[in-house]
Amino acid sequence: MLLVGLVLLATQSVAQVDFPTVFPQPVLVLDQEGLFINSKLGQAMQLIQAGKRTVLLQESRVISDAFVIEEKRLTEIRSEVTPEEFRTLSEDFDKRVQAARESQLAKDVEMQKSIEGQRLRFIIIAAPFLSEIMAKYQASAIIDQRSVLLFNRNLDITLEAIEILDRAFELNPDLATERE
Repeated sequence: MLLVGLVLLATQSVAQVDFPTVFPQPVLVLDQEGLFINSKLGQAMQLIQAGKRTVLLQESRVISDAFVIEEKRLTEIRSEVTPEEFRTLSEDFDKRVQAARESQLAKDVEMQKSIEGQRLRFIIIAAPFLSEIMAKYQASAIIDQRSVLLFNRNLDITLEAIEILDRAFELNPDLATERE
């Protein structure tokens, strides 16, 4: 009996503690990749990167073609020079090919960093617009669709975010190139 009385007393004292009242707020879902690929801003940024990638590929082809021609020339003169001269020419050629490969690889790494930086810049540009959507729906968070196993499709704000970003981009097309 004493035990029951203590449990009732403890229950009453816990009931008197003031816990904060929490009202559930929606968590919105966004397809970040879809926002980037399908928004006009993202597409403009992708075109800029594609142009840079094309220049890098053309440069690589020119270098490669020049080395193919030089390699053929080396093969043709092989019988006309001494083995020592040919070895020197061949080693020099190999060093230049290796240096060109390393240079192009470094440029490729820089291109990848640029692409990653561009994605980050896109999210930074989109953040104020996404914040407006959060406020509109009184949401507590926006999470990327790839992080969610199941969700109510009514919580997906991707199309709305694309429309808002598209309007902003139409008003200021320089968003794609600012701070590059």
